[in-house]
Amino acid sequence: MPDQRTATVHFGANRIATGLIECISNHLEKVLLSTSTKTITRHEYVEHFRATMVASDKLGLLQGAVEPVLKHQKNLDAFKHIIISEHALLGPVSDMLTKKTMFPKAKRRVQNLDNAFSDRQLDLHLAIAPQAECWTYLLADDDIFPGPSDRAVPVHSWADLVSRITAACPRATLTVWNFEQPHQVMLPFLAALLDIDVELIDPQTRKALSQEACHHLKSAKLLSKIVQIDEELQTRMDAQYELDLIRIDAMSKVTLRNG
Repeated sequence: MPDQRTATVHFGANRIATGLIECISNHLEKVLLSTSTKTITRHEYVEHFRATMVASDKLGLLQGAVEPVLKHQKNLDAFKHIIISEHALLGPVSDMLTKKTMFPKAKRRVQNLDNAFSDRQLDLHLAIAPQAECWTYLLADDDIFPGPSDRAVPVHSWADLVSRITAACPRATLTVWNFEQPHQVMLPFLAALLDIDVELIDPQTRKALSQEACHHLKSAKLLSKIVQIDEELQTRMDAQYELDLIRIDAMSKVTLRNG
């Protein structure tokens, strides 16, 4: 682990890592303590961080209301590594397929992150999955209702979102994780967030982490067999995802990880 203090923030679509922090804490409490790592629980995020992360223009940067988090959270000062995992940090999940732009609030929220952790190295981790999988999950979860025709559904670009994130926070490192094959990517993903060698974790714990942290994405894959979407829409979304991976892989200062 580097000597520099860091803040690692994970966000992404499709509830990829819902419950991730609880899963990590349950299985790796001793490992985290030995590496001076603090994982922010969902309760802690809601109580102490969410208002800062989602500050609007009226309350946010324009009036200087977003300050370094540690100014008010002195108990975090003792940790070298802070981890936040919040899949909806960039905005409501349904925004990605119901708005003209995927996560329209992303720029402001990433800038808030940058200011909140201005006293630490900021490492951002964006978890992505095929647009069709995300759409299927939303339909099955009753978060949104399809319009008169799936053919009118916008197919937004992950690559465009990545460009907006890097522009909003140029000092941060950004790693994009392709969760098309969750079994292959979950353990490297966890190792990167925790900044530990995954081989130091015993095989039984590695298996439990992979199974529990991937639960929601696996559910989405199963739901795709039940919730059918228009074939033309599926084709458009699959094509966009492949194009996004190519574009992201070619971006400077962005790392694309498939495992």
